[in-house]
Amino acid sequence: MLLFWQLLKDRFRGTPWSLLATVYLLVAIGLFNMYSASGADVSPGRFNDQFQWVLLGTLGMVFWGVMLDVRTIERLSVFSYIIVCALLLAVDISGQIAKGSQRWLSLGPVRIQPSELAKFVIILITARSFTFVKGVHEFTLLTLWRQIVVVGIPFLLVLVQPDLGTSGLVLLIACFQIAFVRINWTSIAIVVFSSLSLSVIAWNFVLYDYQKLRVLNFLNPMRDPKGAGYHSIQSMIAVGSGGVWGRGFQQGTQSQLSFLPERHTDFAFSVWAEEQGFVGCVVVFGLYLLLLLQIFQVAEKARDSFSALLALGVAGFFLFHFFINVAMVLGFFPVVGVPLSLVSYGGSHMLTVLSCVGLLIAVERRRALSAT
Repeated sequence: MLLFWQLLKDRFRGTPWSLLATVYLLVAIGLFNMYSASGADVSPGRFNDQFQWVLLGTLGMVFWGVMLDVRTIERLSVFSYIIVCALLLAVDISGQIAKGSQRWLSLGPVRIQPSELAKFVIILITARSFTFVKGVHEFTLLTLWRQIVVVGIPFLLVLVQPDLGTSGLVLLIACFQIAFVRINWTSIAIVVFSSLSLSVIAWNFVLYDYQKLRVLNFLNPMRDPKGAGYHSIQSMIAVGSGGVWGRGFQQGTQSQLSFLPERHTDFAFSVWAEEQGFVGCVVVFGLYLLLLLQIFQVAEKARDSFSALLALGVAGFFLFHFFINVAMVLGFFPVVGVPLSLVSYGGSHMLTVLSCVGLLIAVERRRALSAT
């Protein structure tokens, strides 16, 4: 028994416990908020599901962060990428349709959303892709061809589901990682110009009518207050009615009277803002800011470029989910179905989020162990 505990202690050596404390404080807030939003005292199913996914995600975190080292993660990155791309292709061919999109895949008794897993593997494969490039001091579009290909495949597979929000996040996370390498200014100008041109083309020939409505509703929610603008208007009412101290636990009228749609997923923050008020929002903002600072600290101290890019990818993951979700519920961004990581309901997303935290643990353990 003593030998077992010594081996366990050795495996967890170097674990960033302060970062984990921040993560699980946000998880606790999410579960507390979920209990209120779903009326778990009456119907505990959704709350219990989320709790089980937290436990499963914790196992995923331990697997990636404690059971594996960074070098093993690097070797597994290509295999993981291929598996998730295969799952995305299976979804596009025969996935389950929910709310107008084909995003779900049934694997026996478990139903997963592979597009969420794509966010995880894009962090792995983008970091891994730079290990093949040697002796390049300034990248151009030609020398970034590997990154363009490996990012483009899952991006397109998610986009055709259609899932504009998740595909956009896959692209943003990869671009965030790539932004920390030296890129030729001419190449940056070409990308910016191409992006603007593609946006015009996408608006006219690619976007579905409901996606266009989200953008138009973002510009003017009152354009269709009982249709496309309903979600945004109800969310802003919920946030504004919270005041300084909030209405109190399970006392939010927008959520408890079901005026607020998707209150346990995309608009979980609206529930929190209404019931806990401005003070509660400051607490969540402060925890996310602390978490991002801790992640950037892990990236700064990383022992190699692969580890640093892994940590930066996780930073981008949290940064974009937080910014887009909060901007969405406040009416500053179109409603695109992006959850608030660690707080919103969602099994596949929780598994992905905590697995990303596992990558941070692996990076920090490598640094700590190499320093001893």
